Amino acid sequence: MTTPVVAPVAPPAGVAPAGAKDHALDIERDSDVPISTQIFWQLAYQIESGRLQAGTRLPPVRELGAALRVNPNTIRAVYRRLADANYVVGRHGAGTRVVDRPPVRRGSDALAGIVAETLRRAAQLGFTPDEVAQATFTAATERKRPGPHIRILFAECTTADANFDAQRITEAFPERVEVIPVLLDELPERLTRYHYDLVATTTFHADEAQAYVAGRVPVVAMLVGAGYMSLVHEIAGLAPGSRVGVVCGSQRGVENIAEVLAVAGASGVELVSAVAHTEAELDRVDREADIVLLSREAQALGLESRFERPERLREWSYEFDASAFELLRRAISRVTPGTDE
Repeated sequence: MTTPVVAPVAPPAGVAPAGAKDHALDIERDSDVPISTQIFWQLAYQIESGRLQAGTRLPPVRELGAALRVNPNTIRAVYRRLADANYVVGRHGAGTRVVDRPPVRRGSDALAGIVAETLRRAAQLGFTPDEVAQATFTAATERKRPGPHIRILFAECTTADANFDAQRITEAFPERVEVIPVLLDELPERLTRYHYDLVATTTFHADEAQAYVAGRVPVVAMLVGAGYMSLVHEIAGLAPGSRVGVVCGSQRGVENIAEVLAVAGASGVELVSAVAHTEAELDRVDREADIVLLSREAQALGLESRFERPERLREWSYEFDASAFELLRRAISRVTPGTDE
């Protein structure tokens, strides 16, 4: 497949095809893109755009190789590739010429405009054309991988939850999905830089994820199991004035639990929070809390051994409800029509 590029700017060492003096070729020797590919892309674009007219004779192999300081075998391979793609025809004694009717690539002008706009925006952000080409090639390669893999971003507010849930989804859909854990506020950057087919999260973060995604890909809100909801209701049903300890690996985790409890109606309880490795906060939770909620991060750090009266401890973690996986399965099937579990 050819990739149109923005019209090249001729360097002093460039060379123009015969009959087209204003259309020099530009070779970047420190680029990750092979030189043969650079030459092919530029000649194909000049033919598609009409800058090289039908019948235009390309320079002889050795002449172009010498002008570009490129091995003649490289030029010979480029001409062969152009002929295979029906851009040129070579005849003994007549040289290599642009065909009378070059292939018409669907939307080539529009694609050239997209490339130009992409390069302009990338330059504003400090990216070079070579970096854009590398990112484009990598993304295209990923999308052509064999197998029906669907790329899913699973977004959560803590790294521990995102990693845990991404693994559960991978196990539920073996050989079908690639699930990448991500923090919620990282969604916009990930979706801007890379291709993903779906975003999944818990129902608690559905609105937040929708706002971050801004319609770029479908968002699947996954319902958690009944055990987790029972714990939420237990806390919400505590007597006014009860003190609930919240222990997490980060302040963002503490804030998330507080938000969930507030939504659940636990307005009459007092939260006493602690972040891992803050000894004074952990001591306060141990002294004052009637119930202590331990996040996945806190459990992974072994903080349950830090507290007396273990009967107060509750694991603030969840498993997905069976309906959550069914909802995600349907979303996956819509991305790959005709597939089903």
